[in-house]
Amino acid sequence: MSRFKALKPGESPDPKVNEILAGARNGWWQDTSMFGTIGRQPILLKTIVPVFESFFGAGRIPAHVLEMMRLKTGEINDCTYCKEVRTEATREAIKDKEAAFFGEVDFDKLPLNEALAVQLAEYIAGDPNYIPDGFFERLATVYSEEEVIELVFACSIFNWGNKFNITMQIDGSDESSYTKGMVYPGAEIRAADAARA
Repeated sequence: MSRFKALKPGESPDPKVNEILAGARNGWWQDTSMFGTIGRQPILLKTIVPVFESFFGAGRIPAHVLEMMRLKTGEINDCTYCKEVRTEATREAIKDKEAAFFGEVDFDKLPLNEALAVQLAEYIAGDPNYIPDGFFERLATVYSEEEVIELVFACSIFNWGNKFNITMQIDGSDESSYTKGMVYPGAEIRAADAARA
């Protein structure tokens, strides 16, 4: 159960927030929980959504590659919500590739540009202090410098999303098809601590 009640479309006094939430329900992830929680602070929601749109909608990096990276960061950071939800626009494009990027990245089953992007996401979500020397040279074989900067930026935002969702214990919204009552790692410890308090 989420730590804070997420707004649903129509519940905000701010029309722009309601518009964004309707877009989350009907597009994006077909779930309003993350945006609905952020929407309790309207300026934050209205600031972060254009950031997502700047890379998911710009077409410089294929959206399905970004989605693969987003899911990989969710896996590495162990974000229950992030691992379950899928960007609706790329769901079909990645469904048969998930086995190749969850767990160890399978360079034999993914095109090189996809495998390297997912590997980058794994490094950033882990500890970017330890990105191997030479990895950026490998990225340069398939991505321009500007594209690499965008990949790193997007992945940094995905990591922020993971941490936000984990901290807030974001759950699937009542109106979505995602799991309700999502369980995050450490639930038993938190429950034991609550019982002692």
